[in-house]
Amino acid sequence: MKGSLSVNQPVVRQALNSYFLRASGKQNRFRIMSPYELFPQARALEARYDQVKAEVEALVRARGLARYADIDPIRAAEVSTDWRLYYAYMLGVPNPMAYRDCPTVVSFAENTPSVVNAFISVLEPGVGLKAHCGPYAGILRYHLALSVPTENPPSLRVGSEYHTWRERESILIDDTFEHEVHNTSDEPRVVLIVDIRRPMGFVRDRVNIASLRLKRKWSDQYLQGSTGDI
Repeated sequence: MKGSLSVNQPVVRQALNSYFLRASGKQNRFRIMSPYELFPQARALEARYDQVKAEVEALVRARGLARYADIDPIRAAEVSTDWRLYYAYMLGVPNPMAYRDCPTVVSFAENTPSVVNAFISVLEPGVGLKAHCGPYAGILRYHLALSVPTENPPSLRVGSEYHTWRERESILIDDTFEHEVHNTSDEPRVVLIVDIRRPMGFVRDRVNIASLRLKRKWSDQYLQGSTGDI
């Protein structure tokens, strides 16, 4: 399917975002926080940190990951054409190659009902993400740092709050706030990103689940775009 999930049906998306954010504190909602209150399942993933890191490092060594421009060129033009990504799980659909490439990640995603997406994010030296806002308020974004340069480590800004990644550490962010990333180091930054459904109460959660199911028609574009040969 051609196009961009991020710009699809803007009127519907704006209405849903407003509906979801009314239950999330509006402008008083968090920007960056520890993940465990809203995503306690993260502890099970982090207990297998060494295995996750080894699988991801082997994948990155084995082949260069796809550029965002080759997956979603419309959104990439707004964020970063050179951001490198590998989608193991997209909108509830597993990547068949992930069972070989990163089985721990895809198994966790399949067995954790709140997980929407799971993907590997690589920022090479000098690559950053321009200031932008996440397009869909039905998710929160979890980061688990796998490889972070020790000298001049990359940093993340979400709204007025800042975070510097450290290996083994995790955070949860609300990416509907404007955010940006800079990697001015001489080494790549590798993070596992897991999107989860935003906790909002029963009715809004049912609406969110229905909306996400309708978006599954976009899964193949992201899965195939990030691996090239599934």
